Amino acid sequence: MRDTIYCAIGDIHGELDRLKALHQRVLFFVEQALGGLPVQFIHLGDLVDRGPDSCGVVEYLRNFEHVRHPNPITLRGNHEQLMLDAFLSGDRQSAKYRTWLTNGGSATEASYANQPASTLVEHITWMQGLETIHEVKDAGLIFVHAGIDPDIFPGCDDVVHMWTRRREFMDPRCWTAPALQGQRVIHGHTPTRDFEPETSGSGQRVNIDTGAVYGGKLTAVLIQPGEDDIFLHS
Repeated sequence: MRDTIYCAIGDIHGELDRLKALHQRVLFFVEQALGGLPVQFIHLGDLVDRGPDSCGVVEYLRNFEHVRHPNPITLRGNHEQLMLDAFLSGDRQSAKYRTWLTNGGSATEASYANQPASTLVEHITWMQGLETIHEVKDAGLIFVHAGIDPDIFPGCDDVVHMWTRRREFMDPRCWTAPALQGQRVIHGHTPTRDFEPETSGSGQRVNIDTGAVYGGKLTAVLIQPGEDDIFLHS
């Protein structure tokens, strides 16, 4: 879709108010500066944990899917997977549940405290159905939470998509998989040191985890093939 703006948003981590503000800023900017072209939103995962309202973020994005066109896409990050593993273990005393709690899950658990049990069940079911990667092949774009295996792409699995911080992925000069020729990878997962977006190589890799839950920014990148990337923050 060459007349579409692709808008990827990095790790949200329960920051509902900032997510809403960023959506509004993106849509206003596109209307005013880019002629109101359609916006394809892609949320790169890590919706939950650490921040103040993980439950609210999930509910908001579930509804957002139905009110925007093109339909927004939300990917599963490692924190969604930690939450899924915890609840699907069926045991609050299990190692998986304790691991989740100590990695920001306690804040997520608190955000569900006053919600009906059905809300949690619906959210867990929704998260189970999330993909871990989204490709727009005709635009040369790969959206993923953490990254890909630069040697065997597209043969890497969900674990790589959600968890990798492999050095060779971070340096596009080390990418050897033929399928990555002419492709760009947009990801989060690894907070940038200066809370600014990070672009590597000649734009082949773009990291937009700018540490929103650590005192940094929540970042969106607007991509229009053939044009310079535009970064917006809240």
